Amino acid sequence: MTNNHVLPNNLILKTDSYKFGHAPLYPTGVTGMHAYIEARKPGETMIPFGAQMWIKKHLLDPITQENIDEYTDYTIRHGVPNNPKFFNYILKHYNGYMPFTIWGVPEGTPTPSQTPLIAIECVDPVVNSIVAYFETNLQRGIWYPTTIATNDRKNYLSLKDAYKKGADTFDLLPFALHDFAGRGVTSGETAEIGGAAHLVHFMGSDTTEGVRAANFYYNIEMAGFSVVATEHSIQCSYGPDHQEEYLRNVLNNYAKPNAIVSIVLDGYDVIRESKLLGSVFKEQIINSGAKIVYRPDSGDFMKLIPQILEIQEADFGFKMNSKGYKVINHVGLIQGDGICHETMMDIVNLVMSLGYSPESVVFGSGGKLLQSVGRDDYGFAQKTSAILKDDIWQDVFKAPITDPSKRSKAGRMITPVMVKMYEFIGGKGRLLVNDSLDHIRKRALSVSLDDI
Repeated sequence: MTNNHVLPNNLILKTDSYKFGHAPLYPTGVTGMHAYIEARKPGETMIPFGAQMWIKKHLLDPITQENIDEYTDYTIRHGVPNNPKFFNYILKHYNGYMPFTIWGVPEGTPTPSQTPLIAIECVDPVVNSIVAYFETNLQRGIWYPTTIATNDRKNYLSLKDAYKKGADTFDLLPFALHDFAGRGVTSGETAEIGGAAHLVHFMGSDTTEGVRAANFYYNIEMAGFSVVATEHSIQCSYGPDHQEEYLRNVLNNYAKPNAIVSIVLDGYDVIRESKLLGSVFKEQIINSGAKIVYRPDSGDFMKLIPQILEIQEADFGFKMNSKGYKVINHVGLIQGDGICHETMMDIVNLVMSLGYSPESVVFGSGGKLLQSVGRDDYGFAQKTSAILKDDIWQDVFKAPITDPSKRSKAGRMITPVMVKMYEFIGGKGRLLVNDSLDHIRKRALSVSLDDI
């Protein structure tokens, strides 16, 4: 049944308009084309992610005559050249599946930047330019989740270093940076892709679309976890004079053995509410067997966090761990406002300088986690690097005299570390790698650049 209220999916219209007329412009006699995707920024360690998800989304269902008809109508009305024979050929000879092969570095593998992460190739003399036609869609499917996973590698390793110095256990580390970004990104698909990428290094997320995507595309029962948490609509519905009632209702409902309960406190007076938890509700918290997490969203967190830690320590006491840092009993703290890599580590360093274990504070991040990134952060590009002519692969490369940094690689870029991920075989397009998120996590967290 067609849903006339939803834009139909059409793979061949997921490109830039100027590419519609490109096929006849390549040199005559070209029978194959090869391109690659890399992050051109030097000195970085990339965590490739997203190719498997992209292939499942875009290549495992064939294009149809209806897709071609829409493409033809669109291009005519859009005022650009079209080439329906190109796609009718794919429909006839490849049953509507894309006739190229994709290789990629196994997802999660730490890889030096300026190394090809993806290679794509077509050797059909009629439609080999499909490689360049797909640049927009494929590059978008790689640069964004790879950027999120790469940034999270830095977050994870920085936190891990702090935990090595100041914590007795890494148990909390996978949950130390929680994804709050569902409302801070531009679309549901962004939440899916970016939210799934965050789960390569961390396991805490409130971005349901991202968790579902990771579960579905990466063969895992449950990729991410969350906890009971309140929000301002709950706190503020009690009004400024009934905050004791608010806290009591939350604790009565959810403070159970082994539970984690995050309570937002800054609706009115975060210090007053913090002190209420450690006085009126102290015995209930201790006896509940739950861990109660204070969430002081508003204000100067570099001043507020030390105040709250002092209150918590005075109310609930602490244990000294083997590294000589204090671990406060029964309660914790989450900072979920203004968090990026730099502010997170500023807080961690401050907390440790005050004698507290880094696990005393965990973090939530929104738009700065999944939204404040761009393709140029790591200089992502897809470039054609070889064409097949007279049965010989010939180098293709870009070498602008005005910007040597944009010189591209030449030749076929199928590196030894790559695996074949997609191919037209047996009459259809097939996914040749179907990794679980567990395997990708193991690569990301255990593979050293020395092993590559």
